[in-house]
Amino acid sequence: MNDSTPKSFFTPLTVAGTRLYRQVLKLFGISTIETTESIKILSDLCLAQTARRTRYYEEKKLPGALLQAFSVEPLAAGDARFIGRESELERLTAAFEMWRAGHNSMIAVTGPQGCGLSSFLRQLEGTAGAGDTLRYGKLTRRPYDINDTLLILSEFIGLEQAAVTTDELLEHINNLPPSVLVIDNGHFLSCRVMGAHAAIRVFGAVMVATQQRHLWVLGCEEFAWRRLNYIYHAERFFTDRIQLSMFNEQELDECLSLRQQVSGVVLNTEMESKSREMQDTLELPTLYKLSSGKPDFAFFYYLGALQVNPENKQLDMSRSVALDFGALKSLISEELFTLAEVAIHGRLTIDDHCALFRTSREQSWLLLERLYQQCLLDKDETADELGYRLVPVYSEVISRYLTNTNYLY
Repeated sequence: MNDSTPKSFFTPLTVAGTRLYRQVLKLFGISTIETTESIKILSDLCLAQTARRTRYYEEKKLPGALLQAFSVEPLAAGDARFIGRESELERLTAAFEMWRAGHNSMIAVTGPQGCGLSSFLRQLEGTAGAGDTLRYGKLTRRPYDINDTLLILSEFIGLEQAAVTTDELLEHINNLPPSVLVIDNGHFLSCRVMGAHAAIRVFGAVMVATQQRHLWVLGCEEFAWRRLNYIYHAERFFTDRIQLSMFNEQELDECLSLRQQVSGVVLNTEMESKSREMQDTLELPTLYKLSSGKPDFAFFYYLGALQVNPENKQLDMSRSVALDFGALKSLISEELFTLAEVAIHGRLTIDDHCALFRTSREQSWLLLERLYQQCLLDKDETADELGYRLVPVYSEVISRYLTNTNYLY
């Protein structure tokens, strides 16, 4: 989406806002020595934030069936929109067979945020054998001490009252029928907050101590897995790690075509021709290059290019414009380090940030909120406490920039 508002109107406001922000940072004792250029207001970048994206699609009046088909929510087992991953599913099936044969196994499934990790894990319900018991759970909070770990795992196995000791928890888990235990959102186990190390070690120890009876499958985002492996040598405890990647061009084409078909919204020949013309005139030659194979990013560009013709109520396609991430180059080191820790942890609360950077709550709130206002962070209100995460749609772009500038590894 092109911003038709003249830049000259915003420039003085942006410069003044940036100066005020740096003055406030100095009052809190945060260095702003780095030379930075004025941050441009990029309305199209902000449209990818979750709440604004929803309103954006509503204003475009796109058919509900189309939006449902292109939903970014994880796909349930057997969903017709799930494509690819044949070799990865075969490896998982082989791991199931080894476990059934009596071999102790623990499997890690890793990949970049947005690659379809949760959808892949949900397909395990169809992969497990008819006689297998499968329990799927998704971490929604981070364990900060051993009691948190006991509570989280007690809830996972369905205990009405949380186990008080590790031995009690182990007894309950080993009394369950042999099961495939799938834990999603493993990035919540990546935590540098002081005191959390014991909680994470106990979490891992419970998995290792019960693997003779159960097959544990842990899904974890790539950067969080690297941190777990660096600190705890996590890879040594897993018999296999299945790595998911973004879609290649063929897989992305199949994904988009299938979702368009599932929506029931038919594209006429004239529109398909416009689609080809649109792709030919993009700065980047294809939708695949724009999104780097990240499905939700491709959906954002695709749906953003569609509009309802007011005359005939049919869908027309306009020229898409690549998002401008120039704001990243204007960030100071504290902001870049904050983005890096959000990328690794998956989600940070204000208190998490305070503990990591040893700042006051006001300093942490200021930094996180500033990055949110720049549309580089999104707010996650799914848990009890407000958290901040990289904007999911283009998190890979931010992570790549942080990696290239040595803030993330």
